[in-house]
Amino acid sequence: MAGFNTDIRRFDGPNSGFKHHGEIGCFSLDINREFQDDNRQRKYFIKPSNYNNVRYDLTKGYEGMVKRDEYKNEQLDHLLKWIRKHEQGITQIDFICDRSLLKRLLSTLYTRKEDWKFAVTLHNSTYYLCDYHTDQKLALKQQMMGGKDEEMCAWGFKFEQYLTANLQYNNCEAFYTVVKSQVGAHTLIYCGEVDAVPVNPDGSMGEHYVEFKTTSHSSLQRGSFKRFKLLKWWTQSVLAGVPEIVCGLRDDAGTVTKLQTYKTQQLPTMAGDIPDPWKPNVCFNFLDQLLTYIKSNVTIDNPRLVHILEFSGGEVTCTQFPLDSKYAFLHKWYIQ
Repeated sequence: MAGFNTDIRRFDGPNSGFKHHGEIGCFSLDINREFQDDNRQRKYFIKPSNYNNVRYDLTKGYEGMVKRDEYKNEQLDHLLKWIRKHEQGITQIDFICDRSLLKRLLSTLYTRKEDWKFAVTLHNSTYYLCDYHTDQKLALKQQMMGGKDEEMCAWGFKFEQYLTANLQYNNCEAFYTVVKSQVGAHTLIYCGEVDAVPVNPDGSMGEHYVEFKTTSHSSLQRGSFKRFKLLKWWTQSVLAGVPEIVCGLRDDAGTVTKLQTYKTQQLPTMAGDIPDPWKPNVCFNFLDQLLTYIKSNVTIDNPRLVHILEFSGGEVTCTQFPLDSKYAFLHKWYIQ
């Protein structure tokens, strides 16, 4: 099967376009990562009175943190459960997947050192995409386990706890938005975890979600902040229709002393002054053409048949696996 050429010059033309059609539902995961068809895990962000004078110790309580199993691949299971309960409201959709995969695909041409691998199954004329860990990703997880890097990864959850008065420090509970959107001519449904809804001064709820991030004061001066971090923030927020990001600026010891708000739509402009900046049109054109490539190469409608797409810096390859291979991910309870 012919590979997919990733030469960046192919994609630097008029933007094929992205339309965020809005939220079509939501669901929660409890402390045991069990699916709940409701918004019980939705958090609320009450803005501090002074963004320039806060003090949040992100290292506090780490020993007692309840942690999820990072090696367990939950595949598309939670989203599939949501679809089964709400399928009467869903008309023909081209692709169903998780936002984290789309985020990775959007940034592919600017993060070539990051490998990816995902499975594709065509079922009832809809393509289901399921992310799988690459060897590179597993090695990185292994390397981080039990060390300072693992603790620093948890700082984001601690930051969220401070801003939402969440009672239990954990990375298991989660609230997901289910979104419908369009890239080029392709329609998509995907889910993504969102952090909170802002509460207005009069006590009413804001109309949009807000994302929380942390970064060190010193990182703002580095080119890598604009080249990689802003790209990842932008892809994550633009896909879920999140208009703003509240960032906690911290020192190297993990204490946040200042908050800063970034508007999602302004991030590409902020990154525009670095050499060879990342461009939204390249990101969306790449995703659009990759989805077209999937439609051309995966043509047998059978939930037991899987194709694997892989990228490790060069062209994207597409390999068909035998029926019921280890990568088959659509369950009998879903197919029936």
